[in-house]
Amino acid sequence: MRFDPFEDRWWLAGSSLNWWELDMLGERRPSWIPSPDDAMARLAGRLPAVLAAVGVIHSYRTLTTGQAAELAGGLPAGAKSLFWRSMMGAGLVDVGFPVAVSGKQAVRPDAAPFMAVRLPSRSDAEPILERLGATPAELVALSPPRRAKDWRPLLRGQRQYDRHNLLAADLALHARTAGWLTAGEAWGRFDLMCADPLMGEGGPDLELFGEHETVCVELTASTNQMLAQKFARWDRVLAHSGCETMHVVWVTAGRDSNSDSVLMPALEQLAADRPRMHVAPYAQWRAHMSAMDGWTPQAGEPAPFESDWMHADMGRVAAMVGLPGGEKWRIPARLDPPLLF
Repeated sequence: MRFDPFEDRWWLAGSSLNWWELDMLGERRPSWIPSPDDAMARLAGRLPAVLAAVGVIHSYRTLTTGQAAELAGGLPAGAKSLFWRSMMGAGLVDVGFPVAVSGKQAVRPDAAPFMAVRLPSRSDAEPILERLGATPAELVALSPPRRAKDWRPLLRGQRQYDRHNLLAADLALHARTAGWLTAGEAWGRFDLMCADPLMGEGGPDLELFGEHETVCVELTASTNQMLAQKFARWDRVLAHSGCETMHVVWVTAGRDSNSDSVLMPALEQLAADRPRMHVAPYAQWRAHMSAMDGWTPQAGEPAPFESDWMHADMGRVAAMVGLPGGEKWRIPARLDPPLLF
């Protein structure tokens, strides 16, 4: 049975998980985590899987091992697999467990009901990937650039909202079942979707790509004074050229069973005069992908991401250094965007 992050039993102590970071353990590293040297040796022969794991975790911020396996493919789903324990031992991920409010806290992958992973919060994963043999082209494929003139990816944990992120990943899995292509928060930046650096690096929790339209999912659990500002920012985004087929759906994600009675009226009032903004309760959107105003987007047959996405650039670079025919060079399969999205 697929893990359901919407179940409140996982969040009785709050919306955060109990995180273990390799840098914080020091000499207290438990026996289930391989030493850094052993972990690096085990991962050295599995670079494609390592890159796929880092890419999908970076995209969605926080994932359970099961979610990562479904989203990326080719990864082990089990938390106690040697792969995930080696990722922790090498310093490529932090691991998180649900916080127990009664009984003993489970802090082992073979004892906890699930284990989540995120990129390390106190260090950058890029140098570790380089030691494993990742090339600059492979690294840049994992993440949007930090800024316009800096190609290097920022591969570390950031803006972590554990329950929020796991809910977004859950919606991504259900959307993929319905035929949509998906991208997580790291790729859904306003400056990227608008081709405008002045729009900033914020963005939706999830993007869904269909044949005829793009759906941006905004999970919200409160009606604070910033909500109207968020709607106004989306007005500016949707007005950009290239965003004509983009819609935004505001999905309620409160923990309290009565929270929808507060969230829904506020959201529906803000969306009332905005034809490309919609509102839906979490359970309804996950089950049917339908909004309260009757809007029900269809995936159709979305065009697959281009597998030759680097050919044109490689051709130009090759011509500059006197190597004709660079556009025909073979690109390793592990650089294909479908592995990351």
